[in-house]
Amino acid sequence: MRFTQMTGWQRLLLGTAVGIAVGLMPWHLLGVARGLLGWSCGAAAYLLPAWWLAETSDADSTRARARSLDQPNALILAAMVSGVAVSVVTIVLLLKEVGQVGGAERIGHIVLGLLALAVSWFMIHTIYGFHYAHRYYQAEPSRHPGLDFPGKLDPDYFDFLYYAFVIGMCSQVSDVQVCSREMRRITLVHSVLSFAFNMLVLALSINVVAGAI
Repeated sequence: MRFTQMTGWQRLLLGTAVGIAVGLMPWHLLGVARGLLGWSCGAAAYLLPAWWLAETSDADSTRARARSLDQPNALILAAMVSGVAVSVVTIVLLLKEVGQVGGAERIGHIVLGLLALAVSWFMIHTIYGFHYAHRYYQAEPSRHPGLDFPGKLDPDYFDFLYYAFVIGMCSQVSDVQVCSREMRRITLVHSVLSFAFNMLVLALSINVVAGAI
């Protein structure tokens, strides 16, 4: 199946299958590190087709997919956020083990923890980008779609990813205007989640540096 034909659930199942397969391989790793490696590979397996879809979709195909294949499903969003939360807890446990090992193994643990943090961050905002696209193009013709993008062109997936990642980096909107109550609620939850995750990344980073000194 081509990447551009995969639905959100299919990407989620692909990532889950890859993560489980990698986690079950006979790596010479501790249980926590093995789980983090599986999570990172599974998240990458989800992100690759998602971003490939964004790269190959124009506004018309984005609209068509948002109205048909990408059905509204809060379970996908909840599953991903839950997975990210579990991975963050696992990263904390892994970093506690850093002080018990040394040399290359210690560096490997730190790199693995930072990698898992990075893919978790990308996962949150990619999921929200596709969620914004879905809610925008599912709006009834008589109602405003909820986001007002500058320019006269209809938005494609990259426009929604741009909006989501600006929220993720700044916890605020930029040149895209929020024009509906529903989008304000989604953006509020996204902003709070992003702020909390960024603070956690900062705290873990300080912990890693302190442990490495």
